[in-house]
Parts: sequence; C-alpha cells; structure tokens
Amino acid sequence: MAPNALDRGPGRAPDAEARAWIGQHDGAFGPWIAGSLRAGPDATAICSPASGSELARLTDASPADLADARTAAATAQPLWAALPGVERGRKLYDWAAEIAARETCLTQLLALETGRPVRACRRGLSAGLDALRQAAGSLLAGAADRPGHAPLGVVAPGPSFGPSFGLSLGRIAPALAAGNAVILAPGPADGKLAMLCLAEAAGTAGLPPGLLAVLPGAAGKLSDLAQPPVATLRGPCLHLVLEDADLDAAADGIAGMLGDPPPGTAGHWLLVQESVAERVHARLAGRMARLILGDPLDPATDLGPLPGTALRDRLTAALAETRGVTIQPLPRLPDRGAFMAPALITGLAPAMPEMETGLPGPVLLSLTFRTPAEAIRLANAPPPAPAASLWSETLSAALDLATTLEAGTVCVNGTDLDPAPDPLELWQRPAGLATARAVARPVAAAAVPSAALTTARRAQPGWAGRSTTERAAILNRAATRLAESAEAAAARLASAAGAAATASAAWTETPGRATLTRHRPLGVIGVLCPEICRQAAPVPAMTSILGPVLAAGNGALLHPGNAAEAEAEALIAALEAAGMPKGLVGIISGPRAALACGLAARVDLDALWCFGAGDLPEDLPARAAATGKALWLSEGGTSETWTGPGGASDLFRVAAGRRQTLRLSWGA
Repeated sequence: MAPNALDRGPGRAPDAEARAWIGQHDGAFGPWIAGSLRAGPDATAICSPASGSELARLTDASPADLADARTAAATAQPLWAALPGVERGRKLYDWAAEIAARETCLTQLLALETGRPVRACRRGLSAGLDALRQAAGSLLAGAADRPGHAPLGVVAPGPSFGPSFGLSLGRIAPALAAGNAVILAPGPADGKLAMLCLAEAAGTAGLPPGLLAVLPGAAGKLSDLAQPPVATLRGPCLHLVLEDADLDAAADGIAGMLGDPPPGTAGHWLLVQESVAERVHARLAGRMARLILGDPLDPATDLGPLPGTALRDRLTAALAETRGVTIQPLPRLPDRGAFMAPALITGLAPAMPEMETGLPGPVLLSLTFRTPAEAIRLANAPPPAPAASLWSETLSAALDLATTLEAGTVCVNGTDLDPAPDPLELWQRPAGLATARAVARPVAAAAVPSAALTTARRAQPGWAGRSTTERAAILNRAATRLAESAEAAAARLASAAGAAATASAAWTETPGRATLTRHRPLGVIGVLCPEICRQAAPVPAMTSILGPVLAAGNGALLHPGNAAEAEAEALIAALEAAGMPKGLVGIISGPRAALACGLAARVDLDALWCFGAGDLPEDLPARAAATGKALWLSEGGTSETWTGPGGASDLFRVAAGRRQTLRLSWGA
C-alpha cells in the first residue's frame, strides 16, 4: 500500500489591489486618450479564464477615438522631442517609480485577465521595469542626443508579443526615450486592463497627455504609423537537447516553460538527439505530471488556464487527430476554467500538419535528429524563431549550434529567453529620411525575376560565412576602384567597410550567466532606390544603401530606376571585381509600385526597403506583414542625405542585421 500523503492545499490568492483599482473606475473602461479613460455604452465583458467570472467591462476604440488619439499624439510628440534628453530621462524614471508602486496591482491584473501564473507576471514586470530604467539611464548619458537624427514621430510599436508586460515595456521605453509618441492596441491575450493601468501610471508620473495612448480593439488600424525597419519574429519556441546534455535539467526547464512561454512564441518544438530521445521523453512525462495547474494567483501554480475554451477545444481536437504518439500525464485539473493538461507528441515529421500550423498552448511537439547538422536544418527550416533553449554539456558544441540557430534569443542550459529591449537608435531616423506615407490606390503586383532572386539566395550564405574583416576588405578594394570616377560613392563604401571591420559584439556578465549580443544578416533585401538615383548622384545613393547591406552579410535585389541602370551595373561590376560573389546583388526593373507589391509577396525575400515611397500603395505594409517581411518605407531625402558626411549609414547598418541575444549559463 502506498504511504499516506497529504494533498496540497490551495495557497493564498489575493487580488484585493487589482479589484480595488477596478472598483475605483466602477468596473467600466475604455480607450486611454490624452490622459483620460473613455468608457462608452457599447462595452463587452472581460472575464477571468480561470473562473469565467466577469472582471470588468471594456469599450473598444471607435474611429472617433482613433482620430482623437492620433491628433493628441501629433500635438504631444514635438513638444516631448524638444525636451532635453536629460529631462525626458527624469520623466521616464518617474514613470518607472510609479509602476513599481503599482507592482502588486499590475501583476494581479495580468494574472486575472490572461491566466498567466503570477510568478511569471511578476518576472515579466520586473524585466519591463529594467528596460524602462535602462532607457531612462541612456538618456541621462546623452544617448538620444545624436546630431542629424530625429524621432520617427507617432509610432505603433507593433502587436504585443503575447502576454508579456516585460516585452511591451522593452519596446515602449526606447520608443519614448527616442522622442516618439506611442499608440498601443493591446489584443485579448495582452492584458488590456494592465495596459490601461500602465498608461494611468504614466499620467500620474507626469508624462504629457497624448504621448501614450491605449486603444483596445484597434490593432488593424495602425499599420500606417511609423515602425522601425525590423521584422517581427514569430514562430514556435525551440528546445534542442543533445545527447551529452544534463537530461534532468533539460526536462525540468522545458516542462516549466509550458506555463511561461517566451514572448512572441506560438507553441513549442522539441528537437532531441535520437540516442537519448526515449529517456528525455520519459523524464518530460514525469515532470509534466508534477506540474501544478490552478489559480494563476496562487504562487505555487506552474500552469494557468488557456485564454478561452475555444483554444482548449482546438488543442483537444488536434491531440485526437494527430498521427504522432500523444503522451499526456493527467495532473489534477481544477473543477472550472479553461484548463488543459500539458501534452507531449512524439513520432512527428517536419511535414506533418502539427508542425506546419503549430499548436499554441502547453503542447510540446517532438522531432528527433541524428547529428547536430541535421538539428540545425530542422530548426532553421521555418521562419526564424523568437527564442530557443539549447542543452549540451560540451561548450564547443553548444556555442557552434547557438551561433548557427536563426533565433532571436538563444539560452544555453537555461530558460532565460526574454528578448533584450530594443536599441534606442532603432526608433530614430536620419533627418533627411522622413517616414513615407503611401498613396491610397490599388496596385496589382508585378512578377519578380526569379532567376535573380534565386542566384542571390544561393550566393548569400557563402558571403555571410566570410569574416567581417574579409567582407570589409572586399568593400575597400571596390572603393579604391571607384575613387577616381565616384569619390563620394567610394567614401560611402569605405565607411561601411570600416564600420563592419570595427564592429564588435557586446558581452555582459552577471553571476552565473553571460550575455552576448550579436548581429546576424537578414538574408536577401529588396531595395527600391530613391528618386535621386535618377538625378545627379545615383552612385552615392546606391552605395549608401548597398555598403551597409553587404557589410552585414546580406545579398540584394536592386531597383535603381531606368535612368540609373548603367551606373548600377558599373557599381556591381566593381564589387564583383573586388571579390564579391557574382549574383549576390541583382538588378531588377519595372514599375516601382507594382514591383514593390511583387517583392512584398515573395516569401523567399527577407526584407524590403523602399525609398521615395510616395507612389506606393497603402496596403503594402499588410502585404509585407503577410509574408513576415521587414518593411522600410521612407522618403528619399535631399542629395545631402546621400552625399554629405554621415548620412543614413548608421541606420542602414542597424537595419541590415537581425539582433541575436545569446545567454550562457554556468555554475556547479
């Protein structure tokens, strides 16, 4: 007979501060615009996924609310940007202090509304506060005072990446620090009440009215606002387990992440070496059986409820239909709420439906591999993942795989997978490159020359595999060839080469962990050159763009304009004569608007940069977003932008790479 055991009793689950804050507003909320809430009559209920009970009623933003928020932001932003950086930094520090004073309320609101365990909510808020204080500190150090640069203006930091308060602040704080006004449109899983409390804290801290707006329900109506030229990584969270890993630690860490997924991830993939797959699966099943499912406000809870019963029903149906082997230990489930027992599906292949569509939630999809090279091919086959954990006790193997993975954040032997805050310079622009506003007219997509794109894609990995020093030497040789005929262009290539040769990854250490921040190339970038290419200075404009693109390890498809094709061919010939692979840069031609739409639709193109973008259709951002493409729309600027000192090279250099964070854990 098994020994007697005591059942675990429920822990205290206080929610008094969150309920009190909701009560202060009579349980009625609406958009936060110009420093006040606008609760309206057409409110819908916000219910707790753990109990199904109503928390509050919320009115989504109307078209009039959206117009008012834009007007208020456009009024507040120039005044905010005109403040000295030190003054903006002090305001942001005051906001951080106000958020810290509301920490308990905010974590309770997040747990109540999203169902995320309160431990995870508290950790996410702490990471967000660190990002806000870091942005404020950079202002005090003068980071935003860069001559020749200006804020983007009124920005929408993009859709929130899942229920992660930390990541939201990791984008909002740098945007505000750079002098922008911010409009947010939180979705159902983002914690709308917590976002409104965050905005209220900003008003209490003294941020100007209109500088920060929260518009629930308006996510699809902000696509025309300024965005930094970086792609949003979306996909599954990857877990790679090699045969020499500490299997117990790996199973414990991976199972624990089922209730606290990294921001932006949609489900979990497990890639485990074939020789240890059965042992890993057995350990995971045992650890999953011990997860505590329950009230998200209970400090002991590992896994809270799903956002709703619809997702639970979808996952349950997927488990019933899978061709894999489902392992689903059944821990005790609460009597009510949208709870689901965590599951592990083994015996899968990359082409199976589960792998192609993904299963968000506490479901782990397992693939096996024989060699590390095969693991990388499997991991890098889908679009780049936001996060990956990698488990190996061999440092050389771990670093080799970590630096090859196309993931935003990679943690070796750990689960610290939150992304780093955005660099402040992403939220500024050279003064000569104004944010473009595309025209409102339909345009049919033109065919993209597939041969040029295929050739560039084949050449790009080998180019990216060369050292930065070697790429810089090739650009310098090309600059020497251009020096006599195009002095300004030669200077731009030499500048890009120098920046690449002297660039270094940032390394920071904390007890038990080191963090390395490095830049990876995007791949192949489509570039529509500005109108100036058809006037007096085509080659300096092209080299201003191509220099940083090539220095970062990318390939390119270049649209120079009909009047500048000869100059573009001469430039490419000089680069190839200096040692650049043939076909790495291809020339394409055709009507700009139709060609831009065709490029936006190509899934095998990684980014699209359009300069002189006033003739492009307004739905171009939506077309690019559908293929997960980084899009940059900008007016062309004056000739000084392309031929004067400095120019836009710093921003090109940042935009031409994908920032990757590597975290290495150590300790006995």
